[in-house]
Amino acid sequence: MNEVEKGIKAVKYLKNIMNHMRNKIKQNFEEFNLTGPQGMLIGTLAKHKKMKISDLSKELGLSNSTISGIVDRLEKQKMVERIRSEKDRRVVYVTITKDFQKEFQKSFENIEKNFEIMMNNASSEDINSILDGLEKLEKLLKTEE
Repeated sequence: MNEVEKGIKAVKYLKNIMNHMRNKIKQNFEEFNLTGPQGMLIGTLAKHKKMKISDLSKELGLSNSTISGIVDRLEKQKMVERIRSEKDRRVVYVTITKDFQKEFQKSFENIEKNFEIMMNNASSEDINSILDGLEKLEKLLKTEE
């Protein structure tokens, strides 16, 4: 197999992995009628409690405008709210509403448990190998930018 064929195979693997991850995330958030990105945003907020749009953007790898749109839709559904900083009124944080937090907490714990079960199916050597490979791939792709 030549280098071009290997590159194509790697891209196919990544595409399939992303599709599997997207489907898993979608399944976990269906009961709340959330899209994958909305669910990931809620999950990130559940972990960090409150974040600025720019921090959510960096954490999720999405643009500020995309995050803002997601937050707008979640705000309309009363799942998140924007809160102005007491110290600097220009700073706005996003947090999960108290009502939705109660409802979501059990599901979020189930999502984490399912992910843990999935990862427990691999040996620690396999996980380390996967993480090493992904880190190397990321470095290779960054050098091409």
